[in-house]
Amino acid sequence: MPTDFPSEALKAQAIAARSYALSYTNNGLGSICPSQQCQVVKANPHGSDAWTQAVHDTAGIVLKSGGNPIKAWFSSTHGGYAYTSADIGWSATAWTKRLTDTSSGVGSFSDLMNNAYDKSSPVFYCDWGSRPANNKTAWLKPDELANIVNAVLLAEKEPSVKSHLYQVDKPNPEGTDTWNDSQVKSELSNQGGTPIDNVTSVSVGVDFEPGELQRLQLTVKV
Repeated sequence: MPTDFPSEALKAQAIAARSYALSYTNNGLGSICPSQQCQVVKANPHGSDAWTQAVHDTAGIVLKSGGNPIKAWFSSTHGGYAYTSADIGWSATAWTKRLTDTSSGVGSFSDLMNNAYDKSSPVFYCDWGSRPANNKTAWLKPDELANIVNAVLLAEKEPSVKSHLYQVDKPNPEGTDTWNDSQVKSELSNQGGTPIDNVTSVSVGVDFEPGELQRLQLTVKV
């Protein structure tokens, strides 16, 4: 969370971070790594006066459940919704809730963009990426989206080849060779499928009350 966020927001995150660290380490008996795998900690944070003040202002305040500190997972930006830990595949907890994080109801993407409490966050629906060829955005090009669709179609037709269907720019986690887009298309054809060349448009169907994707429709070019 940026240091220029409102002081009450910094205080809330200080309490959440303290609670998480205490729970993770069993009240300090264990250790916690200083990375995104556990909890990011900077040895010499730049412009930390506001953070230091937030920590001092909340000294001794901890979130508890059943008398014990909780793993208070926190984020500066929710995009209009929050979910329970069970909703995202983690263990169910009593303290995580489904929330609509807006100043009013949500019935459209415009409502989210205009009414979400964190709409001014620099990472609200951000498109940051790491690929220079894509201007360091996370947006997919039509042919890249087509490659993903072809891999899904192939996996549905022949599940045994899934070990070959991973990102080509990362090590294969199953220790085998990862097929490039040409190999995927060729194998899909061999399995009786029809490879696509690119995706010309995408439409999204959403249930805005819980904030869940219901339908993703792709128009493709064969």
